[in-house]
Amino acid sequence: MSTQPPVPPGTQPQVTGLARQRARAAHVAAKLATLTVGAVYVGALAGKVRSWRDRHAALPEFSGRTALVAHAYYPELIGEVLACFATFPATADLIVTAPFDRLDEAALELQGVERARLVGVENRGRDIAPFLTLLNARELEAYDAVLKLHTKRSPHLLDGDIRRRLLFTQLAGSWRKTAAALVLFENQATGLVGWHSSWRDSPLLWMTNYQRVAELSTAMAAPLPTHPAFFEGSMFWVRPAALDRLRALALSVDRFEAESGQLDGALHHAVERAFALAATADGYDVRSTNGRLLYARPADSPGLAQAAKAKSSGA
Repeated sequence: MSTQPPVPPGTQPQVTGLARQRARAAHVAAKLATLTVGAVYVGALAGKVRSWRDRHAALPEFSGRTALVAHAYYPELIGEVLACFATFPATADLIVTAPFDRLDEAALELQGVERARLVGVENRGRDIAPFLTLLNARELEAYDAVLKLHTKRSPHLLDGDIRRRLLFTQLAGSWRKTAAALVLFENQATGLVGWHSSWRDSPLLWMTNYQRVAELSTAMAAPLPTHPAFFEGSMFWVRPAALDRLRALALSVDRFEAESGQLDGALHHAVERAFALAATADGYDVRSTNGRLLYARPADSPGLAQAAKAKSSGA
């Protein structure tokens, strides 16, 4: 569990040579695991085993409202999103965003899907800007738990497709997976839930984003930890109310750089590292899908009761 002390904005923590070597070794090991064990896990045979195990699993139940929000830059992968949506309670909603020039293709993929809505967006900020567009417009505030997905390919990575399929599978690849995530949101202190293997807290993974994350944390009045604390790939379950500080920034689409294949340093890379900071600053917890606490609120952040009181008083 991360409980890191805050550092002054603008002062990026230094990484020792030994820590750098360890982080790189862990990165290589994770890549190998994805390409070997991960490939088997998302294969056809493993999928049949999960379906067989789901035969006797109870349908997911949730006392609140839930939705799946997915950005479909690659509309041909919407079928994978729909497979995840099939594990949701019957009353759940599906919201799909897609670039304007790919709306027709996305509409064909969603034809006949009940409770689905398609929203056209500008091709900026990858999956982050479209999600913030919905968040800023208060389109998500009626929900208690939202699964954020996107049709990530990462063509520059050898394991890009496998990583997407692993994330989809671990977050909502079966009734059991979805039920396990939703039960965590019955606890009002839960803000974010994600796959533990996508959680990143190595200082190396600030990469070139530290200064922009520092600026976001200052604007949100959220403590900035010494190490990053985020779900790589920006796919996770979230309570929209836990992102009120991020929504208050009103980051519009035109604040994001025009798409040019950026691999690092763009605003969407910084926001990816700010979701957990926003949630914990208001007293929410970040947990893995198995319930393990990954990131706790800083000691000087308000608890949920104080945060709610401050909001109601207009503070």
